[in-house]
Amino acid sequence: MGLLSRAVERSPVTLLSGPAGSGKTVLATCWRQAQGHARPVAWLTLDDYDDDPATFWSYVVEVLAGAGVRCSDLPALVPGEAPPSWFLPRLAAHLAGQPRPVVLVVDNADHITDRSITSGLDSLVRHGGRGLRLVLCARADPLLPLHQYRLAETISEIRCHELAFTPDETRDLLTALGVPVSPEVARALCAETQGWAVGLRLAAAPLKQGASPEHLVTRMAQDDGSVAQYLFEEVLQRQPATVRRFLLRISVTGELWPDLVDRLCGRPIGGRVLAGLARANAFVEQFPAAPGGFRIHPLFRNMLQAQLAWDHPGEVAGLHRTCAAWYAEAGRSAEAVVHAAAAEDWNSVTRLLIDDLVVMRLLAHGTDPALRGLQTELARLPGPEAAVLRTAAALGGRHVPAPADLVEAASARGAEQRLTLRASATLACLAADAAAGADPVALLAGADAAALLAADLPHEDRREWREYAAVIGALRAVAGLGTDAPVAHVLTGLRGAAAAAQSVGSRRLRSLALAHLAVLEALAGHLTRAVHAANEAEELGREEGREDAQLEPAAAAALAWVHLRRYALGDAREWVGRARVRGRDRVDTPAATVTAPLLAVLQSQLSRNRHEYDSAEQGLAPHLRGPRLPPWVAEQVVTEVVRLAIARGHVGEGLAILRDESSGEPWSRRLRTTVGLVTGDPAVRAAASEDEPSGTPAAAVETVVVRACQLLEAGRVPAAAEELAAALDLARPELQRWPFLDSPPQARRLLRTHPRLQEPAAWLSPSSTAQPMPGGHRPVAGPPVPEVIQDLSEKEMEVLRHLGQMLSTAEIAATMFISVNTVRTHIRSILRKLAVSRRNQAVRRARERGIL
Repeated sequence: MGLLSRAVERSPVTLLSGPAGSGKTVLATCWRQAQGHARPVAWLTLDDYDDDPATFWSYVVEVLAGAGVRCSDLPALVPGEAPPSWFLPRLAAHLAGQPRPVVLVVDNADHITDRSITSGLDSLVRHGGRGLRLVLCARADPLLPLHQYRLAETISEIRCHELAFTPDETRDLLTALGVPVSPEVARALCAETQGWAVGLRLAAAPLKQGASPEHLVTRMAQDDGSVAQYLFEEVLQRQPATVRRFLLRISVTGELWPDLVDRLCGRPIGGRVLAGLARANAFVEQFPAAPGGFRIHPLFRNMLQAQLAWDHPGEVAGLHRTCAAWYAEAGRSAEAVVHAAAAEDWNSVTRLLIDDLVVMRLLAHGTDPALRGLQTELARLPGPEAAVLRTAAALGGRHVPAPADLVEAASARGAEQRLTLRASATLACLAADAAAGADPVALLAGADAAALLAADLPHEDRREWREYAAVIGALRAVAGLGTDAPVAHVLTGLRGAAAAAQSVGSRRLRSLALAHLAVLEALAGHLTRAVHAANEAEELGREEGREDAQLEPAAAAALAWVHLRRYALGDAREWVGRARVRGRDRVDTPAATVTAPLLAVLQSQLSRNRHEYDSAEQGLAPHLRGPRLPPWVAEQVVTEVVRLAIARGHVGEGLAILRDESSGEPWSRRLRTTVGLVTGDPAVRAAASEDEPSGTPAAAVETVVVRACQLLEAGRVPAAAEELAAALDLARPELQRWPFLDSPPQARRLLRTHPRLQEPAAWLSPSSTAQPMPGGHRPVAGPPVPEVIQDLSEKEMEVLRHLGQMLSTAEIAATMFISVNTVRTHIRSILRKLAVSRRNQAVRRARERGIL
C-alpha cells in the first residue's frame, strides 16, 4: 500500500494494471480503507453497460459528491444524450477549488471505450489542478493518452510484476488463510504461480482439505479444477474466438517467438497478436531478457494445453513436430528433442540426439538431461542411432552394453553414415573396448582414428567437441599405462587428460586421470603430490554421487603406496583393502591390469614385513608369470619378488629372476647390488658400483642408500654415515621411511648406532610426529626449524572446528548456510594445507600444532 500512497502523492494519474486476479482491486480497496478521514476517496466500479457518456459522468458526479465535492449546480444527465459543453469545465472548476485533493478510483477502467468519455477524463485531469488524483484499475491499458502522461511525468504505473507476491508475502498470505507452509513450499508455490494472487488463494483450498503442500506445487492447474476454471472463465472465454484458437495452438511451446508462432498458426500474425495479448495482460508477457520473445503464464499454459488436447486431440502431435523442426533449425537441439518426443517421432528424437553429440556428454559426464524420461522408448527402438545411444548410456551408467547394441554400433562406423553418427559410434565403441579390457595398443590406434573424425566435426568451439576431445584424451592416457611408453610420456598424457576433463567439467574423466597420475607420482616418490591427486580424485567421485566401492581403485592404490612408504602400516592395509573392493568388477580393464600387480606388490610388502612369506608369494606369482606387464610395473613386481626371495634366504632364486626378467636398467643394477650386499658376494656387488642416481626422489634415495651400504661394506664407515645422512636429507621432505626400514641390515644397524645419524634419523620412527614438508623442500642445515603449515582462512578454520566436532559434510553445510560442494572445497584445501589425506588426520594435525 505504501507504493500506491507514494504514487498518489506524486502523480495526478496512477495506473494499476495487471491480469485478472492479480490483486488490483484488493490493493485499491485496502488502501482506501486505510485512508480513513485523512483523505477523501471516491470509488467508481464500471461494467460493460457504463460505456455511455451520460451514465458514466452521472456516476462520477455522484461518487465525487459523496466524497465532499460540491456538485449541486451540475444538471442531471439523460442517458443517451451528450453532456452540455460547459459540464466538464464546471466540474473541473469544482475540483480545482477543493481545499484538499480528492482521489477518484475508477475500477475496471478498461471498460471505457467511448472516445468522448476518455477525452473528458483527460480534460478533467488536465484542468482539475491539484484538486484531483485519478487512480485507474484495469486489466488492459485504458484508452487515455498514457504516452503523453509518461512524457510529462504525470503518471505513476503499478504493473503486474509489482503486484506479484514475493515468497515471504506468499507465506504470510497462506498463514493468514489458515494454512501455514514452510519457506521452501512458499517459494515453490510463488514460482509456480509467479506470485499470482488468485492462484495463491485458490491453492489454500486444497491445503485446507489436507493436500500435501509438496504435491500441490506440481498439480496446481489440476488440483480440483478451480484454477483452470477461473482461467477459462475469466481469461480465455473473454477473448474473441480467433484469439482463443490462437492461444490453444501456441500453448504447445513454452517460448513464443513470432516466427515460430506464425508457423503454428499458419499466418503471419504472431507478433501482432502476442503484443496485443501482452498489452491486455492476458497472461502473456514479454521475455524480460529476450527482446521479441513472449511467454504464457505457466498455469494458464497448463489449462490451454489441457483444453487443446480435449478440443483438438488430432492436432497436438503435428504442432509439436512443427516446434521440433523450428528449434532444430535454430540450433536448439534440446528443445527440439523435447517436442519430437512429445510428438512420439522417435526417429527424429534419435537423429537429433546423435547430431547434438549427446554421446560425448554421456561418456564425459555419465548422464545427460536430454535423455531424461526417454529410456523406456530408447530401449525398444531399432536402428543404429538408438543402438549407439543405448551403448553410450550403458557406459555412462558404468554398465556393460548389450552385445547386439555393440554390433549395430560398430556397423554405424561405416563411411556411408553421416559424420556425427560415425563419430558417436566410433567413440562409443572405443569406450566399450576400453571397458572390456582391449589391447592397449589397439585402443591407442582406435583413439587416433576417433581423433581424425573429431577434426572434421563442425563447430569446434562447441562444448560437445571439447567433450569429445576430453573423452579421447582420457582413453588414450589410460591405455598408455599398459604400453611400453616411457613413464614421462604417460605422465604427460595423464596431466593433459586431467586438464581437458577439468575444462569441460567432467568429474569422472578428471577423477580417472588423477587417480592414475597419483599412482605414478607415488611410485616416483612424489608422495605429497600423489596424496593431492588421489584426494581430489576421491572427492570428485563422491561429488558425482558414487559410493566408496564405486570410486577409482587406482586412487586407493596410490594412497596405500604413500602410507606404506611413510610406514603407516594400518592406513596402508586399509587402502589396499579398499582398492581390492573397488577393483572386483574391473579386472579386465587396462587400468586394472596396472593396478592389480601394484596391489599385489603392496600386499607382499605388508606380508613380508610380518614374515608371512607364503601369502606374499602367492599374491605375486600370477603377475610374475602372467601376461607381460608394462616396464614400470614390471620393475615393481620383479623388485618385490627378488626382495621376497632374499627375505626367505633363496638368494640364488632371486638372482635367477633378475637374469630372466630384467635388463641393464638402473633399478636392476641397484637391486643386484642389494643382493650382493646381503650375500657378501663381491662380484655381484661390483655390478652396481658405478650406478648413477635417478631423477625421481624414490630412486635417488634408494641409490644413495645402496651406495652407503657399499661404502660400509668396504670399511669406510664415516663416508657411509655421510651418505646415509644425505639419503635422509633427500627422503625427509616426503617422509620416505620405507627405503631405510627395508634396506640391507648393514644400513639399518648403522642408522641405529652411529652418532652422526642419531638426530637426522629420528623422524624414521613410525611414532615420530614429523610431517611431510609442504612443497617437498629439502631442509637446510642448522638448528631444527618448526614445520611450516600454510595458514588457513577464516572459513577453513570454521570448517575445521566443525570437523573436530564430528559433523558430517551435510551438517557443516547446514550449520554454515553454504552448499555441500563449498564445504567439500574447503575440506580439500584444509587437507592440502595440512599435508594430510583424511579428515581425522587433519583434526589430529591441527590439535598437535595448536590450531584447534
